Amino acid sequence: MRRTFQIALLVVAFLPFALGTTTLLAGGARFLPEELVTPQLDSQLRFYSIFSLLPFLIATWIVRNLDSASSILAIVMCATAAAGAARLLSAAQLGVMEPAMIGAVVIEIGVLGFIPWHRAVLARSESAAA
Repeated sequence: MRRTFQIALLVVAFLPFALGTTTLLAGGARFLPEELVTPQLDSQLRFYSIFSLLPFLIATWIVRNLDSASSILAIVMCATAAAGAARLLSAAQLGVMEPAMIGAVVIEIGVLGFIPWHRAVLARSESAAA
């Protein structure tokens, strides 16, 4: 159960890492035709793309420090779910998203399931140690 949790966490965290890397390299041209991309928009997108890399780096730390990572895990998962909720707000204001983005929202809000799963992994480890 512990190893499954660790692998699942890294796989889920790798998705924003891959997308963040793509946005870092492509900038605004990833989302708009290049002639519509302003320097300010491109700059902001590349800046925010770095934040997409963080969940994977933090997840790597969590996997290595699983027994003491409860607070950090909860913070990262709640922030990710809040980002998914922000996407829902955007959809409510601007219209329905592409199916791939709907899938992203489901994953972003679904990561809250890692919090009780982590508690179960720790409880199981403690009972096995006793």
